[in-house]
Amino acid sequence: MKRQSYPHGKFVINKAVPACSLTEKWIQEKQFLEYEIAQLRLDNKGRKRNQLYCFDYEPANCRVIMKVSQISRNYKLARRVNLFFTSLFKDYNYRGYIGSLRLQQAGVDTIKPIAHWTFKSSCLNRKSYLLYQKVESELTVSELCRHILQSGGQGRDALVEAIANRCVEIVKKIHAGNIRHDDPHDRNILTDLTHQDIAELSVEDIMKARFTLIDNDRCTLSRTMTPVLKRFFDIKCLARFSICEIPKQELLRLYLKEDYRTYWWHVLSFWNSGGFNFHKRINFLKSAK
Repeated sequence: MKRQSYPHGKFVINKAVPACSLTEKWIQEKQFLEYEIAQLRLDNKGRKRNQLYCFDYEPANCRVIMKVSQISRNYKLARRVNLFFTSLFKDYNYRGYIGSLRLQQAGVDTIKPIAHWTFKSSCLNRKSYLLYQKVESELTVSELCRHILQSGGQGRDALVEAIANRCVEIVKKIHAGNIRHDDPHDRNILTDLTHQDIAELSVEDIMKARFTLIDNDRCTLSRTMTPVLKRFFDIKCLARFSICEIPKQELLRLYLKEDYRTYWWHVLSFWNSGGFNFHKRINFLKSAK
């Protein structure tokens, strides 16, 4: 999927989305800048690298999220400089666009991307944009599990286990499609269940519910390799995989089932401690003291 050039950068539009020509015009004429305003920004205090803007997008006749890469001033100067140069070679929003399309092909319920583009207003000011259809959801899996546990109802452990199984199936589909997500934790999975559903929630309701994966900007395609080596790298996703307070080893057992062996737990421990990133491994060892 080749990106096209325009005076301020490059863009690519999802041909499966209606009104492609209107979206192209919307980008070419810089109309998106009208929506990059404080009134439309979602309150995500933890976000430093991106800002999210939510609005009704007329060309596609839907409500959308516009994700804008933006280096926060809250970072230290050295970190800001590092992120600036990194952004010249890695476009995480473009990864999110391509990754979402690949995940859809693999049968994973995920965001529906509309377009990706870059905008360069000066030599030192370059932003990356991802426009996608908003997922209508009240609860993340993290919030759903927390409300279930706080409710004190009977069978809550069975409900959380059913949620974990649904999320494990998502990760399995990702890997079956030769994709790695690298960030499939419970705050990045949305559900169509509501607060009103929780009081009388059953395992059957959870099995029928919709679970949607978001934040796909770390998606990568896995290379051709032996099954054992592929699993070694697939397990890296589980280093960031979390569901409520379920121990990582138990999640690994749910993922591998009859294929579980102790050495796979050691592989997961290796990724948890930083993997091949020696800087992360040093920080992990320092925090473990």
